[in-house]
Amino acid sequence: MIDLKTKTVCFMDNGLFVDFARNAAKGFKKAYYSTPFQSAFVKSSDLSPGHGFDEMEYCEQPLAIADEIDLWVFLDLYQSGLQSFLGDKGYRVWGAGDGEEMELHRWDFKQYLKKLGLPVQHCEHVFGVDALRKYLKDKKDVFVKTSYVRGDFETFGVKSYELVEGRLDEIEHKLGSARKKDYEFVVEDSIKDAVEIGFDGFCIDGKFPEISMQAYEIKDCGMVACVKPYSSLAKPVTMVNTALKKTFEDYKYRGFWCSEIRYTKKQEAYLIDPCCRLGTPSNELLQGLFEGWPQTLWDGAEGKCTTPKPKAKFGAIAMICSEWAMGDWLHVMFPKEVEPFVKLRFHVRKDGKDYVVPQAIGMSDVGCVIGTGDSLQAAVDCCKERANMIEGFQVKVNIEALDKGIEVIKEGRKYRIEF
Repeated sequence: MIDLKTKTVCFMDNGLFVDFARNAAKGFKKAYYSTPFQSAFVKSSDLSPGHGFDEMEYCEQPLAIADEIDLWVFLDLYQSGLQSFLGDKGYRVWGAGDGEEMELHRWDFKQYLKKLGLPVQHCEHVFGVDALRKYLKDKKDVFVKTSYVRGDFETFGVKSYELVEGRLDEIEHKLGSARKKDYEFVVEDSIKDAVEIGFDGFCIDGKFPEISMQAYEIKDCGMVACVKPYSSLAKPVTMVNTALKKTFEDYKYRGFWCSEIRYTKKQEAYLIDPCCRLGTPSNELLQGLFEGWPQTLWDGAEGKCTTPKPKAKFGAIAMICSEWAMGDWLHVMFPKEVEPFVKLRFHVRKDGKDYVVPQAIGMSDVGCVIGTGDSLQAAVDCCKERANMIEGFQVKVNIEALDKGIEVIKEGRKYRIEF
């Protein structure tokens, strides 16, 4: 086995996964972290995520030191071209590659799922805000999503046109006269009488890890998870992965893969959102429940599916939120002993203090705190205890959501899904 303490890694990210990079960086001789920041008017905040950590060094121009780097790890989207370039040059690369288009090109992927024989709810491809308004006038229980661009707006549900008219006004204003007429929207019917579950892990040329994580997300609030053999994962999870196996092989997909699935009582598995990158929340629990990520990344880049070693049976996440962080730098405080379990997005450390850089789309979610244990209740209790040690201006940790996780598990049993 190669001694990774003699190797150099470069983590390529967009700011969301600083703490995953820090976690994996410890297994290498040297680690760099880089984010794309180029624009006509670069701001200091664009260059800030990933700065100030002992585990890794921020690098503005990683290609300038490419010959020094033994492994390139892509944690997020929008860099498939660079991955292909590096791979063609013989570099070792972990990432989704062109497979990222499954997430980015939403409408095309829906049509592809139909060809694979997977169920797809009724969807409409709508261009322009006026056309969207017209379509939504008499619609109930649908979801409006964008395609490719993730920074214009977050997915939102529509109970009635009247309730979202103001949201549409805001989107139209943001898009401006040049884009509002032809902007691409995907509108999906809601899937009723279903439970939501998914896969959170990775895929190497169509192969999945022998030991995996099964999780329920408590939407926008937290997550509960357990470690299981892949063969024991919920039926809808393996059903979707199996249907996409050949697709992963064709893409030579060697990276993180997460799925959001709505599973009905008729045993139909609707893949509502593919995630061709690290998930959040979920990557935080992957860090807490497994160890050995450096070897997994190294082997995966050359086509070997190496399962990281489980270090706990159950995990729980509570999201950290602050309205202040939607437009301003946020200082987050916590005791030293809790540091390994607090995972922040767009994380910066300055003079020993931890900050979150304001996010481009003004989200109040800034990270999460994790708890692990030999039982789900132990993990939940551990998470709550740590959550109470976190402080910051207008900071709120959604610990009450953790109790909902128990209810979600009970709901899953009605659909023959055993946690």
